[in-house]
Formats: sequence, C-alpha cells, structure tokens
Amino acid sequence: MSTLNYQSTKRGDTIIEVMFAIAVFCLVAIISIAAMNMGVHSAENALEVVTARNELNAQAEALRFIHSSYISEKTLPTLNDPAYRPGEKYQQYKQLWDTIVQNAITPTQAKESGLLDLADTVNNSDTGGQLHTLGCERVYESTNNGTLLSRNNAFILNARDLSSLDALGNADVAISYVSARTPNVFVPATLNARIIYKSDRLGENGDSVSQFTDGGIIYNRVQFAEGIWVIAVTDGNANPQYFDFYIESCWYGPNTTSPTTLDTVIRLYNPENV
Repeated sequence: MSTLNYQSTKRGDTIIEVMFAIAVFCLVAIISIAAMNMGVHSAENALEVVTARNELNAQAEALRFIHSSYISEKTLPTLNDPAYRPGEKYQQYKQLWDTIVQNAITPTQAKESGLLDLADTVNNSDTGGQLHTLGCERVYESTNNGTLLSRNNAFILNARDLSSLDALGNADVAISYVSARTPNVFVPATLNARIIYKSDRLGENGDSVSQFTDGGIIYNRVQFAEGIWVIAVTDGNANPQYFDFYIESCWYGPNTTSPTTLDTVIRLYNPENV
C-alpha cells in the first residue's frame, strides 16, 4: 500500500457526524433523566399514600377500640354514679363514645354534603352554588355557616391520648375528640394527609415547647389535622342500629395540581343495642 493511499484513509469525523452523535447523546440523556424523575415521583407518591393510609388506619383502630371498650365497660359504674368507689374500674370511654355519636349526621345530610363522594367533590367546579374553589381547599372554604367540614360535624381522634382525664378525674373529651369547629386545627395538607402533634408543656412565654427536641417532651396533643377528617353517619333511624364512619383524606401529590383522595369506611353497631 502506498503512503498516499494510507493517508487518504485517515480522516476526522464530519460536522454532520459530530452533530448526530451529540443529538443521540442528548436524546439518551433526556430519556434517562425523565425515567429517573418518574421513578422518584412514583417512590414519593407511594410513600405519601402509605403515610396517609397509616393515618386512616390509626383513626379506624381508635374508633374500634373506643367502641369495644365501651361495650366491655357497660356494666361498670360511671364516675358520677353513687355506686362508684375511688380506685375501682369505671366507664372510661362512655363519654367519648357518646360525644362521637351525638355529632353523627343523617344519610341525607351526608349525601347533600358531597363528602361521601370526595373525589367528585374536590374535582367539580361547583357544589350547589356555594363553593367555587377547585381541589382539596374547597372543604375548608368558609361560608356564613362555617366550612364544609364543620357544618357536617367532622372530627379527628387523638389516637395518642384517648383516655385523658381532667383534674376531677372525668374524661377530658376535648383532648381526645377534636372537632372541625376548633379554630385553626383542620387545614389543607402542606405535604400529605397527616396529623401533627404538639406537646402539652408550655415554655416560659406560654408557648408550646413542642418545637424543641427535648427527649422528655411527649407529643400527645393534636396541633393540626392536615387533609384528614372523619364523618360519622347514622343509619337514618331515631335509634340507630349502626354508625358508619367515613375516614377521608385529600392532598396534592408530588409535581401535580390534581388532588389525591384516599378514604375508608367502617361500620360499628350501636352498643346500646348489643
């Protein structure tokens, strides 16, 4: 082979070949980054759903516990019963259960609220001409009669302290049962549906010390119910045979403006008829 022929075969890449290689590299990089973002999105969404599901399950288990405890304690005296003697067992959960079911709404009220079809309620543009905010915020939108949650007696249970007692030894229902009428507690979710707890200890200025990381502080008071609530619904009779508890949540998943809803319902039979 001559020197001339050998040198003629040694040439660099043309500009078209270089641009084509860069284009292929960019395409592969974009696809890889998109796949990674989808993976991170899916993982974060799955974590949020699991966290919300745990909160819903905690509320369901708290309701079942109160219900079964009340049934097992029906033969015991109350604290106000003359037959009660200090130190004896008594009905710890009667007052809490009574508060829960006294605030139960009828099936008609529940249907009119739209909360039983939560996904439709938070995605429709209008409900009865009253609410106009799309998304999870609509259940918190205030009217002359309060929010959608407060008008339907929504509540949350403090699963960390269901048997709190006041100074007189009576059940402190306000600690265990948190109504949607309580100001500034039921708020839209900032991350995912969850209950945020605080300490009942106060600092020097009267502020809650729950923000500090003192190992001796117990976080057992509900500070915020973010994107989660419970609705109690009777069977429609004057003496209900059962109560349905709709435990619902609404929040926005990662990188999306569409609301994510998760709910469950449990049925507990009236202890008075058991």
